[in-house]
Amino acid sequence: MQVIVLFNKFLSILFTLVITVPTISSLQPQTSAKSAVAMDSATRYVFYEKSKDNTLPIASTTKIMTCLLACESGKLDKIVKINKSMLESVEGTMIYLKAGDSISLYDLVQGAMLASGNDAAKSIAVFLAGSEEKFCHIMNRRAVELGMKNTEFRSASGLDIGNHHSTAYDMALLAAEAVKNKIMVSISSRQSAYITVNGSKQKLFNHNKLLSYDSSYIGLKTGFTNKAGRCLVSAYKYKNNVIIVVTLNDPQDWQDHKALVEFAKRKYINSAEQKEFSIAVVGGNTNSIIAKCKYDLATIDSIDIKYCYYPILYAPVKVGDRVGKAVIYSGNKYIMTVVITAEEEAQYYAQ
Repeated sequence: MQVIVLFNKFLSILFTLVITVPTISSLQPQTSAKSAVAMDSATRYVFYEKSKDNTLPIASTTKIMTCLLACESGKLDKIVKINKSMLESVEGTMIYLKAGDSISLYDLVQGAMLASGNDAAKSIAVFLAGSEEKFCHIMNRRAVELGMKNTEFRSASGLDIGNHHSTAYDMALLAAEAVKNKIMVSISSRQSAYITVNGSKQKLFNHNKLLSYDSSYIGLKTGFTNKAGRCLVSAYKYKNNVIIVVTLNDPQDWQDHKALVEFAKRKYINSAEQKEFSIAVVGGNTNSIIAKCKYDLATIDSIDIKYCYYPILYAPVKVGDRVGKAVIYSGNKYIMTVVITAEEEAQYYAQ
């Protein structure tokens, strides 16, 4: 009898331990950042936040705005003649431009995004606006358009000039806009690139170590000053989504970004299916063919699918022919369209 009582007590203790252990998906990451955000780029849904609206210096992550404006300018193919005003009061990380150098605006963007060249960033500003001060007005106007309510840009490079600051949340909004620009993504996702200065090529390397960790990382920008500490804005492609992670003043930024991405991935609803249809055929050697569509996606909310396909096909039908589409919505928002294709052929039957 005593053995049974002890065994029952053991089961009671074990049951208590089991029901009080949190599930993996509910565990909140512990970051060393002063401020952090993990966000879905399309919906702006925030998976994780830590002091997200605290204003802090942002170092070279500033260059995301500088280079986005350059990519939106329509002048990337223009050749920039470097002058003294572009290099005045520039310090820190550089690509070592000199007055009189000739370089394309596109390569200045590469120099700013990959090698974090402060000289490249200021050259972009002066070329596009005439002065860095005027360019900062453009930066701040664009910030307002993007809903960055707690941001003030005072430099194009991120050097600590005046009250230059933003927040993790604001920088996530900026990053979400930046990843919509194909040129920005193409440049920021490169581990290295060549630029041409005065007709001579030189190789640059990206400071973003996450790119070598996982090919799903597509940018965006590192940053550091003594005042700002380590700052990092990353973008991670996950199925049909891009996860944005921002950490400000974070001595463990690489590890924290990996953890926050994994946390965000577990918050999505995953939906995968290969749906099959039987569609009638007229005038063929068969009365019907099989058609299929396949999708594998992740969404914040559950999905709703509208299937649109021809009720009757006329021969001939070839394998791979598009015979309809599946339009996918989530939370009343359009997500994507998947093509329905013929999996069988129907040859024309001449009577």
